[in-house]
Amino acid sequence: MKPGVIYLYAGKVEEWTGEWKEEKNRESLCGRLLLLCGLQELGYDRLFSRNKDRKQLLKALDASLEKGPYGKPYLAGHPEIHFNISHSGGYGVCAISSMPCGVDIQEKRAVRSQRMIERTMNAQEQRQILEAEDSTKEFIKLWTYKESCIKLSGEGLRQDMRTLKAPACHQFFWLEKDLAGCVAAEEPFQLEIRHLYPREKEA
Repeated sequence: MKPGVIYLYAGKVEEWTGEWKEEKNRESLCGRLLLLCGLQELGYDRLFSRNKDRKQLLKALDASLEKGPYGKPYLAGHPEIHFNISHSGGYGVCAISSMPCGVDIQEKRAVRSQRMIERTMNAQEQRQILEAEDSTKEFIKLWTYKESCIKLSGEGLRQDMRTLKAPACHQFFWLEKDLAGCVAAEEPFQLEIRHLYPREKEA
């Protein structure tokens, strides 16, 4: 894993969780499978062997995960590995890096109410949304930015979204035309997006 790089692994939930059709939390499952695949690709085979059954790998991963004081998961015994997971619009993503990071993706959809904008955006951001050519798209971009900041700190929704402390760096991306995302970190970084398919589809 290169320093200064955040690797973003992305995959479609339906493709990655086909053998878990009865599971209720397939989106979360997809994120954990992408984490496993990313760690293997980045040279952490010693943690999770490529040769194990995917269900065995998930059990091994779940057994090694612990949560910080605000519920942000981390790999016990491996402070050099940071990751964060998000899902929306039929996709899961997992950001992996040697630095703390936060990621969020959100499918573009109509904002429920003006009150939602007022509760989550400061005055400048509200003007930015109002003046944008596509106000819904602008809101979704800002929403993913705020969520990635919250997930970077790990403090959750106890923070007021209108007054979030801005991280040192962030980068927007689009997985599809109507699926926005943002990655945040406290250090400058290069973002590498890798679209993955389950290994059995590659064979």
